[in-house]
Amino acid sequence: MSIAFFEDPENRVILQICRSAPGYIPVVIGGTLHPVREASTDTHRVSSDLSVEDYVIGLEVLGCKVTHGENDDTIVREPTLFRSDAWQARARQIQAILFVHHRERLRPALSDYLRGRKRTAG
Repeated sequence: MSIAFFEDPENRVILQICRSAPGYIPVVIGGTLHPVREASTDTHRVSSDLSVEDYVIGLEVLGCKVTHGENDDTIVREPTLFRSDAWQARARQIQAILFVHHRERLRPALSDYLRGRKRTAG
């Protein structure tokens, strides 16, 4: 789904707004992209019950690359420089929930999602 997500015209506009207008951060909830004011991120905390897809796409809209490693590991590569401190904080919150708090519960679904996405793309 992530390819279709990023090709969606509405999502492209929202991402462009977040990347070009100071003070906005892209937030994915329920498969939908929202432009959120950085000052309002406290009211849009990363939920612990998001889908694996929301976690992965949530990281990707912030500039991270999420891939599946050889040993069934998930690899997150952060950009050299985030757009703002709020973008970095959001990415780190997502990673903390995904890899620390819910690692065992989400690991099989995360692996399946990333493998399926790789097959679809390649």
